[in-house]
Amino acid sequence: MRQNHLAILTFENDIHALAVQQVLNEYDTITCSIVETNRICDSSDLCWSNIETSEFGHTLPARGGELLDVRELDVIWWRRSRFPQKVPSSVTDPIHIDLINNDCRAALLGLLLNEFSGSWINEPAATQLAENKLVQLRVAQQAGFRVPRTLVTQNPGKIRQFCATLDNKVVVKAIQGTREFNFLTVMFEEHLASDESLRLCPAIYQEYVPGNQHIRAHCFGDAVYPVLVESEELDWRGNLNIPFRIFDVAEDVKIRLRIVLKALGLKMGIVDLKLTQEAIPTWLEINPQGQFLFAEALSGLNLTSAFAAFLAEEARQVSHRV
Repeated sequence: MRQNHLAILTFENDIHALAVQQVLNEYDTITCSIVETNRICDSSDLCWSNIETSEFGHTLPARGGELLDVRELDVIWWRRSRFPQKVPSSVTDPIHIDLINNDCRAALLGLLLNEFSGSWINEPAATQLAENKLVQLRVAQQAGFRVPRTLVTQNPGKIRQFCATLDNKVVVKAIQGTREFNFLTVMFEEHLASDESLRLCPAIYQEYVPGNQHIRAHCFGDAVYPVLVESEELDWRGNLNIPFRIFDVAEDVKIRLRIVLKALGLKMGIVDLKLTQEAIPTWLEINPQGQFLFAEALSGLNLTSAFAAFLAEEARQVSHRV
């Protein structure tokens, strides 16, 4: 009996990938490989050609020295692909390093888009689209979620007008942010004082939703695994010494979550909601490749096994179609 083959594409020593691989290794019908996307440089094992011979192949290097034939994969978990390459210490020119990073990333994606015919979790273009907070906000609104009143601009006059209509009870956050810094804060009068600062780039200005109950909804296929987080902090991720517990949401909320994922072309996503003082789930954002191990550790909900089962079922369905 042919084993289903999954590949997790992520950065070196990613604990999420290693935890999921460990669970999948217990399946008799699954082979799970990890491709460290920041170790393509200097590996010599990425290969693609439009010449249809076995001489060149369509291969990727995997963790532990394994060589993967991309055409034989059933599922790819496209987890993390943007980390910079580990380049040899002899390469120091920033232009050369930039070239290596760009070309390794483009070659990896091009190879997979050309040769992989299985199931993406999630497809790269869908992931990129869903990461845009403006796009996901509109999709959530169309799915029936309550969404905070929102303005995206760098126009000082419009920012002040928006804040005034909400009595300055406004949150400001980055649209995309950076790997080094991703701000989220309540607006204060001093933030509105400088036209020069406000004009630098667009930001998200959003109605503040009061309350201390946050829902982290882990959506794996049609299954939804919510966790309730209790915190007075606007961004509770900075201090995880707070209550986490297994929770449930109404079926209509689960239906809306599935509608959002389908509209964004996603098969998984981690959604942040906040309960209003009237217990109405309010949309905040979705991360197409969000973290879940910390929520598992703090709540006791076995998300790793749930996610591994979801991947295994995706692989089974692919092999069944073949």
